Amino acid sequence: MRKYNYFDDDDSAISDVRDRVRAADPAPVHDTVEIGDALRAFSRSRGEKVITVARNVLSKNPFEELENASKRKKRTVSFSMFFVFIVFLVVLVLATVHSVNKENDRIAKFSADAGAVCTQYLVQYGNTNYENLYSRYGVEGYRMTGLCYAREVDFDRDGTSELLLAFNDSGEYYTEVWGYVHGKFSVMFHEKATQTKKKAGDAWITVYSKSNRYYIGLHDEDDIEKVSLYGLHGDKFEKDYTCTYDKTAEAFSVRKKVDAASFERIKLAVLSEQKASVTLNLVLSTVDGFSADGGDASVKAAAINSSLEGSYYRIVEELNQKYGFAKYVESNGLAYIDGLAVVDLVDFNGDGTDELVVIYRKTVKSRTEDYMGNYISTEESKYYIEVYRYNGSGAVLAYKGEGISNSLNDTDEQYYILKTENGRFFYCQNSFSVSDYGRSVSASSTIMKFNKTTLVPTFSASYHSEYGYTQYYLEDKSVYKNEFDAEAYKVPFFDGSDSYDDGQFVVNYLQRGSRDSGTVEGQVEKTVSTIKKLNSSYDPE
Repeated sequence: MRKYNYFDDDDSAISDVRDRVRAADPAPVHDTVEIGDALRAFSRSRGEKVITVARNVLSKNPFEELENASKRKKRTVSFSMFFVFIVFLVVLVLATVHSVNKENDRIAKFSADAGAVCTQYLVQYGNTNYENLYSRYGVEGYRMTGLCYAREVDFDRDGTSELLLAFNDSGEYYTEVWGYVHGKFSVMFHEKATQTKKKAGDAWITVYSKSNRYYIGLHDEDDIEKVSLYGLHGDKFEKDYTCTYDKTAEAFSVRKKVDAASFERIKLAVLSEQKASVTLNLVLSTVDGFSADGGDASVKAAAINSSLEGSYYRIVEELNQKYGFAKYVESNGLAYIDGLAVVDLVDFNGDGTDELVVIYRKTVKSRTEDYMGNYISTEESKYYIEVYRYNGSGAVLAYKGEGISNSLNDTDEQYYILKTENGRFFYCQNSFSVSDYGRSVSASSTIMKFNKTTLVPTFSASYHSEYGYTQYYLEDKSVYKNEFDAEAYKVPFFDGSDSYDDGQFVVNYLQRGSRDSGTVEGQVEKTVSTIKKLNSSYDPE
């Protein structure tokens, strides 16, 4: 069977096309035979259309047509590229806006959570402040109290911040880091801060930076010169490096090479007054920068109840559960009140709103020296005082003190003093510390007033006696003995006498020798009576 060629009848037309192409370009890129073969690849009808188109094209200059087509293609490509650029720009802007919004949300969430934690700690441990160490311990300098330090740090440089905190709890400093663990703002790190000597000595936080990451340094309790550096890995702090600390030079070394640039020693105690003031302002500024609203419910400072009575009673309940109900005890020649010994309502500033005073007794560990000069750990029971104010919606801690008043002639004697004057109340405290079989004595006397948010000293006197040589101070200023004798003895018993003006001072004994038990035993009844003012159904039984 003969194979039919659709272009057999049009060979003359194809020849004409070939001739026209050759005439247009004597050296064509493609052989005209290929053109003919290509044209024959179409059906007869299609071949006719192609031939017609070819003739129309060849009536003009084919290479001009190709150039025009190239220009049109360039314009099409240029428009396409411009369109793609616009689309890319829009996507980039939207991605940037989304990223900024996400970052703002992250910052807002951290601010709210960090603010809630700081509020909780201000309530629990007291407002950020500082106190003079000499009046209580005979040590020159100041120490931070309450919430001592707050700082935003991205420890692992993952773009999500952590909250570095330090607080003073009954004279001991603690370091904490809060961060996000499975989406919840939680404690990632909790350790005691470094202290060279308990309560009265130097205290600080060690922070180390390397390759844009931050580490917390923990000093060995038995050898302060050995330091372990902990970094954040995921949601846990793990030991990464070690270094050494020269306590004389106060310098850190890595691989026996002093590194002054990478270490930060954040001092919390034995500060100059100027440095303590700078730290105070820094912490207040940081905390004020956090949001007061929002945050995880688990870390919000509870308002407790809306009423003053309900707020204060909740505090009493918590302390009763923690330290026990007020209880009269006689043991080893002492009569004392155990547990939550004092609950008192006092309108310190005469504004018609009572503040809550609570004093509780607890056992704490302390370090002392034995007869050979070695440090040993001992346990002792001490009283602690806290004052709460009502802010309209809940109870807020206004003051926390370690210890109450004692006497020079009997340091085991413990008492609580209030002074009344012009419709206001003032908290008074005497503190005596005797060592080296009476050859060393440190004494202080303080009167504090309430300034609407906290108790602040309005008068202070102190002296330090060492082997017969005595230094005297009024308002932390060194004075002669005659001036001290004329001005210092404003608080009962500071001068060693047993008398006082009971029209101006209220004295409640919490611990005395058994022979004076009658002045102690009635305190339990006073405490119960005050609690019943807060909640008439209260039953300590």
